[in-house]
Amino acid sequence: MNRKLVLLDGNSITHRAYHALPAMDAGGTPTNAVFGFFSMLLRALRDEQAQYLAVAFDPHGPTFRHEQYAEYKAGRPPMPDDLRVQFPILREILQAMGVPILSVDGYEADDMLGTVSRRVAGAGDLCVLVTGDRDAFQLAGERVSILYTRRGATDVIRVTPEYIQETYGVSPEHLIDIKGLMGDASDNLPGIPGIGEKTAIRLISRYGTLENALNEGAQQEKGKLKERLSQGRESAEMSKRLATISRDAPVEFDMESCRVDTMPGGLEALQKYKLFKISEQVRKLFGAPEPAAPKETHEVREIAPEALETLLASAQEAQLAFAGDAFFATVGGEHHRVSLGGDLLAPGAAQDDVARAAAPLFSSEAEITVHDAKAFYALGLPVPRHIFDTKLAAYAIDPQLGGGFSLKAASEQVEAPYDPAAPTADMRALRRSQEARLREDGVETVFSHIEMPLCAVLHDMERAGFLVDAQELSRLGSQYREKLAGLTERIYELAGETFNINSPKQLGELLFDKMGLPGGKKTQRGYSTDAQVLESLAGQFEIAARILEYRKIHKLNSTYIEALLRLRGADGRIHTSFDQVATATGRISSLEPNLQNIPVRSEMGREIRRAFIAPEGCVLVDADYSQIELRVLAHMSGDETMQGAFLRGEDIHRSTAAAVEGVPPESVTPQMRSAAKAVNFGIVYGISDFGLAKNLGISRQEARDFIDRYLARYPKVKAYMDACVENGRSRGYVTTLFGRRRYLPELKSANYNQRSFGERAAMNSPIQGTAADIIKLAMVRVNQALTAQGYKSRLILQVHDELIIEAPLAEAADVAELVRREMEGVVALDVPLCADVSTGGNWYDCK
Repeated sequence: MNRKLVLLDGNSITHRAYHALPAMDAGGTPTNAVFGFFSMLLRALRDEQAQYLAVAFDPHGPTFRHEQYAEYKAGRPPMPDDLRVQFPILREILQAMGVPILSVDGYEADDMLGTVSRRVAGAGDLCVLVTGDRDAFQLAGERVSILYTRRGATDVIRVTPEYIQETYGVSPEHLIDIKGLMGDASDNLPGIPGIGEKTAIRLISRYGTLENALNEGAQQEKGKLKERLSQGRESAEMSKRLATISRDAPVEFDMESCRVDTMPGGLEALQKYKLFKISEQVRKLFGAPEPAAPKETHEVREIAPEALETLLASAQEAQLAFAGDAFFATVGGEHHRVSLGGDLLAPGAAQDDVARAAAPLFSSEAEITVHDAKAFYALGLPVPRHIFDTKLAAYAIDPQLGGGFSLKAASEQVEAPYDPAAPTADMRALRRSQEARLREDGVETVFSHIEMPLCAVLHDMERAGFLVDAQELSRLGSQYREKLAGLTERIYELAGETFNINSPKQLGELLFDKMGLPGGKKTQRGYSTDAQVLESLAGQFEIAARILEYRKIHKLNSTYIEALLRLRGADGRIHTSFDQVATATGRISSLEPNLQNIPVRSEMGREIRRAFIAPEGCVLVDADYSQIELRVLAHMSGDETMQGAFLRGEDIHRSTAAAVEGVPPESVTPQMRSAAKAVNFGIVYGISDFGLAKNLGISRQEARDFIDRYLARYPKVKAYMDACVENGRSRGYVTTLFGRRRYLPELKSANYNQRSFGERAAMNSPIQGTAADIIKLAMVRVNQALTAQGYKSRLILQVHDELIIEAPLAEAADVAELVRREMEGVVALDVPLCADVSTGGNWYDCK
């Protein structure tokens, strides 16, 4: 069996990763390029099922090509600082992993690829080169293939001699002849001025080599081309020479030293830079052992559940912790692990048996440290007053912590010890470290007054679920399928043939090849038929409009109707899961299914809400904050004009339109109000003239003028937004009104797109995050009020700024008023919070 080596061009792949991925950091050190590099490395190893691995890097200093041509690669911009600092990290981790690094003074990484691939192929083995540099295409051969990253980190193609022949019409070794003629701007190779890629390919296809093209072409070609070939010989020959990758660089290489199964894996180095996801993949792929546990060891003894009650009853004061499927108790200096699930339960024991035996331990005055309080609540054990969730604490400290907010990741976040064998003491140490960090960062309120009390509320909401009318869903499904059948027939009629409407490939070929519609954009996978392309055609061609309609209805049926019927529980309810640690801004997310995505913009989509119903004898109370993000903006910016509009109870969009357009409020047209609404909401997200123009169907200049007039109307809004960006850049993070932080290393990125993202996030996160904090506090307040007054009504869903309560009919009016009062009084702003409250037998009728 042939051995197979994966050999990466370290410089090329790292550059690609840096520009493809948003900023990431570990303790202030950028790591996005490192993350992307190792993601590509592991993907290549896995996909190629290779047993050997090495990485090549450019050396520090000039190469032999610079000696031959002083202007080689001149004009390239300097490497961004936040990329430069990542190369030493790369080398550190590779060395810890045991991956051979190939680098020789005077030679580029390309030359390492050329030399090593030649040796490997010469020995009868296989070599796969991973690079984002097309110069390496010349190395393709029978035993050498190239994985070329075209754009970003995931768009990869395999380059073989057959691919090169099909694409360029020449064999791999003649690519340098083409390069000699056309040059290479990225390497500052001049080639022959005036000869581009198409002409160069034609000349080499006709004459075979650069030398023949210069000799024979200078005689046989005509006009300007003949003249260029005659005068450009020296430049072309030099360009070919510089473009030729060396196959005999003096690099030390031993295939067996590249064996993956002999490499230590370097998990400690990966975890040092918080690359937990990469660490786990390396552990699995390399077979690397977990890093050594701390020197302190504990004897851990499993006990049967029948002995648990006796053991715990003897405890005067137990230290408690809960994580995963077990809780941990330290009694008299001994650490006890009590399994609550799966195969870890003692024979004949059930989870209820263990919970019943442990229940006395969880008195109201007990103190327990947990990792994932929602999972603890699900056990049905008594809930002590003093409960501390290390997972939520880690989220409050940094909402973008990697490692899935695992106990291990949380420990490393605050440099606390981690010993999976005896987590009781370690979790208490973690808790102490987190408590100090929460105080130090000013996020203690976010943790203790928002996230911790909210967790219990979310658990109750998950358990309650939302009643769904299966008959109504089935009726809608039949209606959608009937519409789809009619649309399918009409589309086939317009096309003049049948085809798979859901196949982008077949659809693209039909529209642009067979029907000859304009605007076809062909990609590697065929024509693009995305919504933007079809929308540009819909006004002129009925088939495009019908396909858009077909896709919309098909999505409603498959994504919502069929999925909801499938996920409906035995109790007739949909039990979504609320993820409290999923977003960087503090918003709650819903999954399995995502009830926050139930359509609201289209009437057909809104119909699905009819299937979400109140049980017999109950009604739904729906409360929705009105324009909460704009009210938060008015408060945080201190803009008196915007605040005045809210204080007077004006329609903020009409008021804005009147001021910006220079007309009385009563003269504002629906179009004017729509434009003002787009800017009002868009300004929070850093809307651009391009985005507004596209949204409103106006020119960019008109959009720019509108935004300028808007900012003149609300001058403190512009000042506030600018201050958010500057504060974020100087401090490294922005905060909500309640102190929640979002770290933004992107603000210091040399990459324009990443920096622009950071600026938009700096403007938006304090507003969106404050709105998220307010709705979370409102959920806690509403739940507490319902409980305190003995109501049977209960919260069942939260969708961004909206709360839904299931209320018995006898309580509905009082509960509606209670919810309005609690939501509007949850925090005192300079402008009033306003909650619109309605009731209905189903979700649709609430609006």
